[in-house]
Amino acid sequence: MQAMILAAGMGTRLRPHTYSCPKPLFSINGQPIIHRTVLKLISEGFDHILINTHYLSDKISDFISTQHYAVPVYLCHETNILGTGGGINNMMPLVQSFPVLVVNSDIVTNLNFKDLYHIHQTHDYPVTLVMHDEPRFNTVKINQQIIQDFKCSKECGKHIRAFTGIHIIDALVGDYIPNHTNYSIIAAYEKMIHDGHVIYAHEVNHHYWADIGTPEGYAGASAKILSQIAFNKEYFIFDTDFLQSTKLKGDGSDRQWFRYECQEKTLIMVNHGISRLSVPGIVIDNDSNQQNTEVESFVAIGNHLKKTGVPVPRIICHDFFSGIVFVEDLGNIHFQDYIFQLKDHRLIQSAYEEVIDIMIHMSTAGALDFDSRFTCQTERYDSKMILSLECQYFMRAFVQDYLGMSISFSDFKQEMLSLADEAMCHFQWGLMHRDLQSRNIMVRNHKFYLIDFQGARWGPIQYDLASLLIDPYVALPTPLQDRLIQYCLEKLKQTIPIIEDQIFYDTYQYCRLFRNLQMLGAFAFLSQKKGKKSFEQYIPLALSQLSQQLKHWSLMPCKQLRLLVEDCRLKILNFSSNSR
Repeated sequence: MQAMILAAGMGTRLRPHTYSCPKPLFSINGQPIIHRTVLKLISEGFDHILINTHYLSDKISDFISTQHYAVPVYLCHETNILGTGGGINNMMPLVQSFPVLVVNSDIVTNLNFKDLYHIHQTHDYPVTLVMHDEPRFNTVKINQQIIQDFKCSKECGKHIRAFTGIHIIDALVGDYIPNHTNYSIIAAYEKMIHDGHVIYAHEVNHHYWADIGTPEGYAGASAKILSQIAFNKEYFIFDTDFLQSTKLKGDGSDRQWFRYECQEKTLIMVNHGISRLSVPGIVIDNDSNQQNTEVESFVAIGNHLKKTGVPVPRIICHDFFSGIVFVEDLGNIHFQDYIFQLKDHRLIQSAYEEVIDIMIHMSTAGALDFDSRFTCQTERYDSKMILSLECQYFMRAFVQDYLGMSISFSDFKQEMLSLADEAMCHFQWGLMHRDLQSRNIMVRNHKFYLIDFQGARWGPIQYDLASLLIDPYVALPTPLQDRLIQYCLEKLKQTIPIIEDQIFYDTYQYCRLFRNLQMLGAFAFLSQKKGKKSFEQYIPLALSQLSQQLKHWSLMPCKQLRLLVEDCRLKILNFSSNSR
């Protein structure tokens, strides 16, 4: 049995990702899709495989050359792209015997190719098209298993189906395709029907099929395959036919979250989006110094934290290319919700103390054997990062874009740089979470777990402490914040040597300042640029906290920043009064 894989297309629906990686090399569970298709064909008895190439053909050729398939696999390069029909015709001279199975390189399916091939042999028609009911693509009219029209809508009748991209053809098809011409196979089939030939439709049901030609289709196919692996690995569930997924409410990032359920067991899937385009055996991106992507850091740091005893969700399986990760389900209760349910202030303080204990463990034990190569953006929290990702972010997203104030960051750069440098003088390095707030802590059975740890890096524990205590989602009273700062200091002294109490407090004040700037930038950006208006409600409190801190500031002078913050506060007050 022989097969053709059509792999010459441009992958336009997947741009910009296909600018550097051809669609057939997009991976699922670490395997390029074309590789999965070749292995599937071989396992089902096909002994001669042809692949046409054109766009980024060297990438496909490089990959295929690294494989050692059990049957011959030949590449047919097209100097000029020939379309689906022209590509098939161009490979015809290499076909040793007919019929031949043709399959698109951008589909993932559990259909048995061998069975489909044998179905074609049960009739005398020159073509068998494998059809199914897929409402998004239903355009083909069928009557008693005979194709009547390829360009139909629902109004054409009841039996309108979609072409799966799998067909079995006889040599006659080549007579209807002009040589060396970009030509559609559907146009050839229409000419055959016009001449009285029958195009046979074999309809399939209760199968899996996905078109990976769009980001959504690719993500869905990757999630489907990985979900089967995850439930098998975590719960020894092999039958996932009745698996269901529910989209969860996201937060500040662009990632998408889903809860998957099968046989009353659940897992969480997070979709980071198409990530670094890397394929085993070939070079897609020549930049060897490129930082980790977010999903790579999420997996590496998550596995490291789990190993060191930091309570985080267990990572079950992942695919870096698609950005899909399956993790342990920690439920629906965030620390924010948990705190709001507590009425006794002593219970609230106790809950925060438990989180601080976890934070100290992460900062100290989590720092052991932590590899800087796990990180994304930057390896450490330093003055350069403070300046760009906090101070500059505050100026651009909040002051300039959100408030519309015509103020240049260059006028404040020196003062902010001096603040950052002064803060760095007394840092005690550990492993920081960098976004440790109440929505990044889950509660299950009264135990606390950290999530969204992909931004972890070397840095001061005081930054995480400030993130936790000045979190506007909860708005802790100042006296409780002060008690928790003291608690953290005393607990930390039992673990590592502290230079001086005052230095610890001073460092905390600097970290609190920078965290507040970052929060205001984030709330402004998310509400204005991302359309997530719910974050806007936290701006007044965050700005008030910053204003109060600077009014009582006793460390290195920051007159320019203090005046700017007061101008911002007045601007917000004017916004509020005008909206009444």
